[in-house]
Amino acid sequence: MKQLSVVVLAAGEGKRMRSAHPKVLHPLCGRPMLSYILDSASALTDQVFIVIGHGAPLVKETLGPAWKYILQEEQLGTGHAVSQALPELPDSGNLLVLCGDTPLLETRHLQEMLNQHGTGGATVMTARVPDPYGYGRIIRDSRGQVEAIIEESEATGGQKAINEINTGAYCFDLQLLNRFLPKLGENNVQQEYYLTDVIAMIKDHGQPVQAYQLSDYRVGLGVNDRCQLAEAAAIWRQRINRELMMKGVTIIDPEATYIDFGVEVGPDTVIWPQTVIEGPSTIGSRCQIGPGTHLRQAIL
Repeated sequence: MKQLSVVVLAAGEGKRMRSAHPKVLHPLCGRPMLSYILDSASALTDQVFIVIGHGAPLVKETLGPAWKYILQEEQLGTGHAVSQALPELPDSGNLLVLCGDTPLLETRHLQEMLNQHGTGGATVMTARVPDPYGYGRIIRDSRGQVEAIIEESEATGGQKAINEINTGAYCFDLQLLNRFLPKLGENNVQQEYYLTDVIAMIKDHGQPVQAYQLSDYRVGLGVNDRCQLAEAAAIWRQRINRELMMKGVTIIDPEATYIDFGVEVGPDTVIWPQTVIEGPSTIGSRCQIGPGTHLRQAIL
């Protein structure tokens, strides 16, 4: 099996959040949004690198010294961000490139993409969405193979009608990436270095480019504004509540119960509606919580 490295892109400002804080640090169910994709990636390898830029000191302070950080001083696009990490990466093996604003991707999704990638040149994680506006479109050839990824700003009218989009997660053969990434130019409207252009280069070189398509498009979408942050939090609350219920906790109304990630609740405890439990909290067995209770860093 090839050696695996991971680069998580977390340097962007996130202007649509309209916040003084780095986008990837916005709290989601009790922890920074960036922590979720880091958990998913670090379950596969300890070679996880975080590319930071906007608010870099605060990101490092929040996450702590255990992670490997790479500074992107100028935010010149995804291709430029990955190029900053190349000196720290091995010459061969596979590289997963992930976005720090995709908190819904789980380890199983990354492993499935790796399995499909095998020894290929590149694999892109895609999804078919109801509204593709704003996302890069997947262009396939007559055989259904990935030919290129066209950003929204570069797409023609016909290409904008395509509903298969790029989620921003990739797997690359590092030898090929080292060969083609330095050839990137800023020949686009945004004057940025697009990592997606490497896909076309690898394809033109005769190497296979695959698409791993998510069965649930929602898990691959990035969080770019407060509305999307709320949508991602709702999905994580469903996951948290379901896991607790499967462990023997009764939650009378899961949609009206807000429990942070990492909160521990013992079996046969009943949680009534309009309850908020912020972590770190530990609730024992056979407790009655609520209705209308707000607990923070509690031990019961």
